[in-house]
Amino acid sequence: MVGGVFLKNADFRPTLTRNLNLETFHPDTASGTFADIVLPLAVPKPYTYAVPEEFVPAVQPGLRVEVQFGGNKLYAGLILRVHNETPPHRFKSILSVIDDEPVLNEKTLKFWQWLAEYYCCSLGEVMEAALPANLKLASERRLVLSPLYDGSFTGLNDKEFLIAEALGIQETITIDDVRKILNQKTVFHIIKRLLEKKVIYLHEEMEEKYAPKKVACVRLVEPYRSNPKQLEQAFELCARALRQTEALMAFVQLARQHPADDGGLLRSMIYKKAKVDSSVLNSMAKKGIFELYEREVSRLGGYEDELTEADQLDPQQVQVLDEIRTHFTEKNVVLLHGVTGSGKTRVYLELMQEALARGEQVLYLLPEVALTMQIISRLQKTLGDAVAVYHHRITNNERVEIWQKIGGRQTVDSDPISNFQFPISNIILGARSALFLPFTNLGLVIVDEEHDTSYKQNDPAPRYHGRDAAIYLAHLHGAKVLLGTATPSLESFHNARSGKYGLVEMTERFGGIEMPEIVIVDAKEEAKQRKLQSHFTSVLLDELKAALGRGEQAILFQNRRGYAPTLRCTTCGWHSECVNCDVSLTYHKFRNNLQCHYCGYQQELAKTCPACGGIDLKLQGFGTEKIEDELKIYLPEANIGRMDYDAVRTKDAHVRIINDFEERRLDILVGTQMVTKGLDFENVGIVGVISADQLLQFPDFRSGERGFQLITQVAGRAGRRGKRGKVIVQAMNVAHPVLREVLDNDFAAFYAREIMERKAFDYPPFSRLIKITLKHKKPDVLNRGAKSFVQVLKNKLGKRVLGPSMPSVGRVREYFLLDILIKMERNPNVWKLTKDLIGEATRVMQQAEGFSTVRVNVDVDPG
Repeated sequence: MVGGVFLKNADFRPTLTRNLNLETFHPDTASGTFADIVLPLAVPKPYTYAVPEEFVPAVQPGLRVEVQFGGNKLYAGLILRVHNETPPHRFKSILSVIDDEPVLNEKTLKFWQWLAEYYCCSLGEVMEAALPANLKLASERRLVLSPLYDGSFTGLNDKEFLIAEALGIQETITIDDVRKILNQKTVFHIIKRLLEKKVIYLHEEMEEKYAPKKVACVRLVEPYRSNPKQLEQAFELCARALRQTEALMAFVQLARQHPADDGGLLRSMIYKKAKVDSSVLNSMAKKGIFELYEREVSRLGGYEDELTEADQLDPQQVQVLDEIRTHFTEKNVVLLHGVTGSGKTRVYLELMQEALARGEQVLYLLPEVALTMQIISRLQKTLGDAVAVYHHRITNNERVEIWQKIGGRQTVDSDPISNFQFPISNIILGARSALFLPFTNLGLVIVDEEHDTSYKQNDPAPRYHGRDAAIYLAHLHGAKVLLGTATPSLESFHNARSGKYGLVEMTERFGGIEMPEIVIVDAKEEAKQRKLQSHFTSVLLDELKAALGRGEQAILFQNRRGYAPTLRCTTCGWHSECVNCDVSLTYHKFRNNLQCHYCGYQQELAKTCPACGGIDLKLQGFGTEKIEDELKIYLPEANIGRMDYDAVRTKDAHVRIINDFEERRLDILVGTQMVTKGLDFENVGIVGVISADQLLQFPDFRSGERGFQLITQVAGRAGRRGKRGKVIVQAMNVAHPVLREVLDNDFAAFYAREIMERKAFDYPPFSRLIKITLKHKKPDVLNRGAKSFVQVLKNKLGKRVLGPSMPSVGRVREYFLLDILIKMERNPNVWKLTKDLIGEATRVMQQAEGFSTVRVNVDVDPG
């Protein structure tokens, strides 16, 4: 670092070090220029810092800078605005400029500001969610041996001696290092004594987390590199060393096969070709024949297989594309309502190719990471390296490199062997987090399965909806948006019917395949007739056996993971509950323990009732694990797999499960809603919904909509290639209207009935909702704080404010919860007033004595 500015050198990673007594207020060196800095913290607004004179030419919005905040903690903040307005508070100065180019552009900053304003959160919370982890820097406190310490160990106890001795060996150690050295968690009292004895002092150190990937390379030095005729001299230098001669010959041969701009090769290639080791190359470097160096390479790689032409469009797809293009001339958003298996992905591909031809970037959003892995393989066959994947399962360094490529800051541009130039990926395929990438020329946004609840972020803030945020992002860039689904959300379909969006429909499956036959089976009647075997009706078991006999595969859907949701004592009625949450513990047979699905608390399976001492404990209910386990009893010859949150925890587990099913190593796949989301398997003949009642009886105004979507989507996995599939839906209440609409595949009837109910009870899309959740560990403090909070709201909003009321789960992670629902008309003035009042109510409550620790979570447009 020179003058506080980082030198961009591939050979080191910048380290920022500040002593804790550093004063950053410099009125004598102030330039009169100030910058509003966004910090990755939930502070209400950006903090203003002075810009030292030497940094004034460099600072601009979107750059990261090193600043001090909250005592002596160092952070990498983002410049939001540069101005000459002196702040009314005592200000600190920027310590250094981290970047030479902005990591965010103007449109991305505007997008962040909109997210913070619309979803009632801070810009710092948006920054924390948006930036890749390795671009977010915060300092770490370290111990350093004090120059005042004379080296004497007198007056130190055993533990203090161990720390001083460690610092004599290493220059600095972290507080975590201290814990490991002493083998104890509480160490601050020991550190305090060492400070008082002037043995140590503390400083803050912030280190760049992103490290470029480097490979070890070798090349000829001059004049051999530019003048091959002089290689004879090089061979003479190593004439008496046979292994060196062999290494030089191997280099010459490989360099002809793999020419590179810098004349280099991977050292590993020489080792393998000449069967030598590093000592040989080191000796040749000393003789002035070879130069040993490191080259930065991309972690992203490229698509190596041969590209193929996309499948021929069928007449329906041609017509749909014409309609979409026509709508795009007048509207910015088009809803593509196509039945499952109608070929929507092929339509997306055609539109993406058109956008690429115009030189535009494309964002293709999907609700699940598992779905991205299947789609990416299909797209890359046609588009090759133009497609990149961005989601939370790729590494932090890979995320940084994609971020840089999309923002036009690509630093690594070639393959170390072939010298192939990696193109800037113009198509990003990802989950909702891909919205945050710094696009520079976004032309098309595709939101596939736009109805899916996974697009809604629940915790932490910003609690945004990926579909709605994508529409605003496209608006900023002047891009077009295509929303695709077989089961549109009521809000999107209402917008299309009212003319706000364009509407295009695909009513037939690709290739003329019939929609699957749907059979509703009365599980209650089967139980009366003693035909029900465990949780399987005789109809479902017979159909599974027949499908397996035909060599077909099956998918079973149960929207609850684990083995059994409750362990209950049949003597006194006790049931296992989480110590931190007001929920029962779920039994997981694989781990043989009870687990809370809210906080992760685990405990062993009780052998006797802790309340009455009885031994008659029974597991009640069922989840995917139990379905998988019991199905093996009835179908012992079948290979059964499971796809739920527990089964896909590791990085590539979901890819392995999908591949096993695609390649028919699995006969039956049991899963939660992960199996409903757009996956395309050609050999699935039977789909079973184990318990439709659980989907339809949830206490939520959207339960009917969610139930219709999930059942229809999972039914669409059946019969997608060549022949008609069959869907078995088990239910206790077969008279439910949603089941009739699913049976008839009648979205129009479902929409007409559901929209009438929404209008009658004034729910979206005819009103706007904001849910506010208050949290505190003491219920009396929470109740009194909620009363104060609600009073501020009701003074201006009146009957629009409902609550406070306890949610169905009233305590989570030791915090008691109260919900407040604001239901308001679709009026911009009321909308703005409501958001202002939420901020005012929060301030009034938290400034009152005893309520400062009450947490406030605001959820705009709750899912």
